[in-house]
Amino acid sequence: MTATPAKGTITITHTRADGTLVEGTEKGDEAGKILKRKEYGRRGGLAFRWGYDLQCWYLPHSRDHAADRWTVNKLRGYLEEAGYTVAVDIDDHKRRSYAEAEAERIERAEARAERYDGYAANAASRAEGAHRSADAISEYMTGEPIKVGHHSERRHRRDIERMDNHMRRGIEESWKASYWADRAAAAEHFEAFRRDPNRTLRRLEKLRKELRDIEKWQRGESACGFTRSTTPEGLATLATERDVVLEKIAFEEAVIAEAEARGFKVWGPDDFTKGDFVNAGGTWREVLRVNKKSVTVPHLLTRTGMAVVRSGDRECTAGTVYYGRPSPCKGGKRCTCDTQTLPYDAVRGWASGADIARLEATEPEPEAQRKVCPHCKRVAGSEKRFSTARGMCTVCGYAAPRNFKAEPAPAPEAAEHREQAEQTPPVEEPAPAAETCPMCHSSQWHPVARRCANCHHAPGGEPTPAPAPAVGEGWQEGMALVLIVSKNTRRTRKRALWAMTRREAQAVCGDPRTSGRSYMLTWTERPGIEGADWEWVPDNGSLDPVLEDLGITPRREWTAAPEAPAAVAQ
Repeated sequence: MTATPAKGTITITHTRADGTLVEGTEKGDEAGKILKRKEYGRRGGLAFRWGYDLQCWYLPHSRDHAADRWTVNKLRGYLEEAGYTVAVDIDDHKRRSYAEAEAERIERAEARAERYDGYAANAASRAEGAHRSADAISEYMTGEPIKVGHHSERRHRRDIERMDNHMRRGIEESWKASYWADRAAAAEHFEAFRRDPNRTLRRLEKLRKELRDIEKWQRGESACGFTRSTTPEGLATLATERDVVLEKIAFEEAVIAEAEARGFKVWGPDDFTKGDFVNAGGTWREVLRVNKKSVTVPHLLTRTGMAVVRSGDRECTAGTVYYGRPSPCKGGKRCTCDTQTLPYDAVRGWASGADIARLEATEPEPEAQRKVCPHCKRVAGSEKRFSTARGMCTVCGYAAPRNFKAEPAPAPEAAEHREQAEQTPPVEEPAPAAETCPMCHSSQWHPVARRCANCHHAPGGEPTPAPAPAVGEGWQEGMALVLIVSKNTRRTRKRALWAMTRREAQAVCGDPRTSGRSYMLTWTERPGIEGADWEWVPDNGSLDPVLEDLGITPRREWTAAPEAPAAVAQ
């Protein structure tokens, strides 16, 4: 067997800064055919490319990585089999910083955006010229059919063919213009894409996982299902990889710190408890369970158009079919269907149960004061549907994400009173009659004056205070009923703690120690009918220090005072 004559020397070099390069060969020679085979790369399917600026071959996606020795050895075998002398020079320790690599990527993206904009403009210009040429031909074509056998037949057919070619070329160039415009837009947003905090958090999670794997390999342990060499050369390679990963983590953590300085919130398990509400982009959903990397919430598959979804809204989907797929739930006590897990990087807003109840109780402002809903604006056009007061759309149910945790927290509450508020069971009552207050459902609603004598609600305007009687009537010494309102309270049944004078009730309810995150005290002079509109609840004595400081001795009996005719005046 005769040996293949030597054809020259080809050098294969690799550094982390420059990637894998092949020098000593030209674009169209025999070695170029070997380099263009789609057999290389870490996962295969890649071919070497000719770099016009470098004037040599390079392997795509090989920069800022360790040498792919499998590819290098494979290429070396092919070239030596073809008669070339191959020299290999690999230096995995020479690298550029991660910040320099990121800066170059952004710079190259800006250059691509400018270049693609030029491609799109040229294609749009060619499309416009082709359409003008087609229109120029159609101007003198009056729709007369082709006269077969006439001397104008050949010219007529030629003009139709020319017009068809111009139109097809115009359509094709229009598609090209749209394609390059999209590529330019993607390149322009490359920096924002790389600096997106949520994507950066996911990137950080992968980098930390990679760091843990490298440290296991350095200790001789298995990670990702295999072990790495612990020879001096292998440990040096692992040390370099560890330094690279640590540098990436430091850079990405700086990106997150900058985003937090701008107001970005990094969510975690400590920010949520069962019963809170999260917003992932358009719906408030109750937190059913807090996990290490996510929260479990009700699914939205069958509840589109709802601004708030609670645990009680869930339904067992056993035996049902959605979009051609049967539900995997089998039913029973351990049914967890109709739920979804949201990773913390998908959370856009947080609210407590009291915050959601307050939003739902708020009446939307007049249509002239609303805004265009960002969710249904394509259908609604310029119609103003989004209520800023409620933070929700009045038609499609879109709820804007909002972080109530960033707002000032209310005054701390007494532990004993909070326990009383939480242990008091809610009372189920039938829906109020039509002639009741739309805000507090009290029977003291005046249908003519459109005003409630209990909560002073006046639709169409801001709630107005109750009219003060004339001086000398002893209004401050009149009797009032102090009520407790908590998250478990239903509007159709008020819970009374004490009876005292109006002056004393104002002092008690105005004290910051009598309100907390889950309850508050309020008072009224006309509570309605005992047993129907309100009821007495036990007093556990947690607020006795407040009463003692104010010098108030409350009573536990109520005598309804005669209602003055001026109570609903105005």
